[in-house]
Amino acid sequence: MRHKIFLLMFWVVLCWVSIQDAYAKWVWNKESGWVDPLTLNPGIPDQRYKLALAMAMDRKYDSAVKEFQALLKRYPKSDLVEPCMFNIGHAYFLAGKYKKAFNAYERLLERFPGTRLTGLVLEKEFQAGVALMELKPLGSVDIFEKIIEHNPMGPLAPDCQVKMGDAYFQAQEYEDAADAYRKLLETYPKSEWAPYALYRIPLSRLNVELRRERDMGKLQKAREGFEEYIANYPEGPLTQEAKKGFHDVEELMAQREYQTAEFYLRKKNLQAAIVYLQGIRDRFPNTSWAEKSQETLDFLKKISVAKK
Repeated sequence: MRHKIFLLMFWVVLCWVSIQDAYAKWVWNKESGWVDPLTLNPGIPDQRYKLALAMAMDRKYDSAVKEFQALLKRYPKSDLVEPCMFNIGHAYFLAGKYKKAFNAYERLLERFPGTRLTGLVLEKEFQAGVALMELKPLGSVDIFEKIIEHNPMGPLAPDCQVKMGDAYFQAQEYEDAADAYRKLLETYPKSEWAPYALYRIPLSRLNVELRRERDMGKLQKAREGFEEYIANYPEGPLTQEAKKGFHDVEELMAQREYQTAEFYLRKKNLQAAIVYLQGIRDRFPNTSWAEKSQETLDFLKKISVAKK
């Protein structure tokens, strides 16, 4: 009996999306083929289960969930418990209720630790997290954390770690994003996501500094981070983006140095202003501020000559 239920459940997972509309209200049964739900007797557990599947396949997700839950309450020790719990999560997912889907899958893992469905359930949780990230980025973080907690070295763990970084980045929590990407490099250094994380760390730092008044130290770290990526992956898929990020950091650093030079000019401290302007010209020659600094130096030189 249990074997048949698992076969039925896996078939439903595969076929809910692809089933033809003409059969949307029918359910497959190995012994009898397609079954008309109208002929099912809800007083019989197996047939009520098929009826709930029919509701889900007909996109009546809320009704399907209620039927699965009713079965769990009425028959708490039957072989139908595990497939019912799984299909509650799947129904929530198809209804776009991703957090509820995740919670339903978690209840299944709590009820059946070590179940043969663990890998499939974690994959479904991951899909729920990715879908939720598009709507509520920070709401997906705890999903990815939980998947890693279930299997820290499993195949989904690096994917979850990088998705956490992406979720924080999408929510403009750039410091948390950098931390998440850094943790991926520390925990999963051989992951296929390592080059991507190496690029996203300085990009996150750059975005932090774009929102601040002054912090040259972190800007310098962002600059070094882009340099590290370019050095390690000169022909990498993100090399051009890294070069642009490097240039953007230099532009921002040069701009802030120029603002400091202007501050000293307003304070009539000519020598300090010249030091900063010369530093911009020499350290950031490929920025727009280098040319502007040279123009200002030339202007100050003319003034100095005129005064003599």
